[in-house]
Amino acid sequence: MKTKGSKPWFKAMNNLTGKTFSVTILGCRVNHYEAEAIASALEARGAVFARGDAGTPPDIAIIVTCSVTSAADAKTRKTIRGARRLNPEAAIVACGCWAQSVSAGDAASSGADIVIGSRLKGRIADELENWYASGRQSRRSLTDIRTDVAKSRDWDTLSLDKTRILTRAFIKIQDGCDMRCGYCAVPFLRGGEASRDARAVLDEISRVAANGAKEVILTGVRLGGYQSGEVSLARLVGEISRVRGLRRLRLGSLEPFAVTDDLLRAARESEIFCPHLHLPIQSGDDETLRAMRRGYGVSDFERVVESARVYLGENAHISTDLIVGFPGETEKMFENSLMAVERLKFGKVHVFPYSPRAGTAASKSERLPAGTVKRRTALALALSERMSAEYASRFVARDCAVLAENGDGGVASGHSEHYLKVYFKARKRVKGDEITLTPKISVGSILLCEGVKPEEIADARRGDGETSG
Repeated sequence: MKTKGSKPWFKAMNNLTGKTFSVTILGCRVNHYEAEAIASALEARGAVFARGDAGTPPDIAIIVTCSVTSAADAKTRKTIRGARRLNPEAAIVACGCWAQSVSAGDAASSGADIVIGSRLKGRIADELENWYASGRQSRRSLTDIRTDVAKSRDWDTLSLDKTRILTRAFIKIQDGCDMRCGYCAVPFLRGGEASRDARAVLDEISRVAANGAKEVILTGVRLGGYQSGEVSLARLVGEISRVRGLRRLRLGSLEPFAVTDDLLRAARESEIFCPHLHLPIQSGDDETLRAMRRGYGVSDFERVVESARVYLGENAHISTDLIVGFPGETEKMFENSLMAVERLKFGKVHVFPYSPRAGTAASKSERLPAGTVKRRTALALALSERMSAEYASRFVARDCAVLAENGDGGVASGHSEHYLKVYFKARKRVKGDEITLTPKISVGSILLCEGVKPEEIADARRGDGETSG
């Protein structure tokens, strides 16, 4: 992979003023933060965020890519090709995990003009300035900005002033991973662990809260590994809970061994912490977990979930990830997973068929037959849907505090404190408002208030502008 120097080739000349840009987010919550921060940087240079309703395609298309599975790789390439078809003259920037690993030839053939890898997204605005100044839009030669993240503990120079794409504010406080789970390529794509300075985190959250964000979600590649000097994740939760104007605080995905009594105590003592934790179990079978190199067993995980419910309440929403079809998974191991998932009463199970990633230990093992993986995936998804519906039904006819994420009148939606999607009727613009509602029925994992018909949900979903992952 090519690596350019830290200095731009051409002096920035404010070539972005008036140019429109779009941002497409693929993958995890860390990518959501980075997308918002990239938008902040471009607007600071005079570019104009295109919200998707303009009549003309944007001049610049930013794609924040994902490479967690082969399906994610395919979706990334499809998104880049789609952006090129939409505007053949656009400057197309691919950044993130796929951009870190793809060959220069494949990046160019997909339609990308600029490829920027991990820990370097803070340079996107500069590189776009240079791209326009150099006239490369007429030559279409690939600009390749990447570095060896395995040797880097640097923090990417991204910063956020307000939310533009989403209602809630994702705040990245940690990056990289030093674990080597048997199936995961993220350490190769994101690099070693780095934690953001606690004061910088608090300053950024204060800015977004002052600019109207009522909810913040802390994100990281291995969020539970956060440690800035003497400031642990537990202490940071306490500090953030005192930020003026902030009404809600959530955590992104946490490894189970990161859920300590100190963290749970800080969450319980916070007046704004929402009772929802996402704890990836990945398998409910001990032998499979050992092969995955997860570092815990099923009984360890069960103790963590039990402790979380003691601190946060029996109705706390515990969601999880489950990998199906891992190499060597027998029918009995799969059944063990399903039984563990049902026993733990998750509110949501994100099911992923195993996808081999080059360089990982599991990629050297023989894969299960595709038909077996497909059948097991369908069974796991059916269980997930049933468990989600059972959990959501607990909140029918109970008051829920909902943060509205869209709605200019008609059917609006938002998430409850327990991270359930709630649809309701609104007579005026309510986006960003916190409203107390009493759902009347549940449809699967979704709650509907009085006056909302199930057939109206599909239309409302198309305007959400948010993901639930």
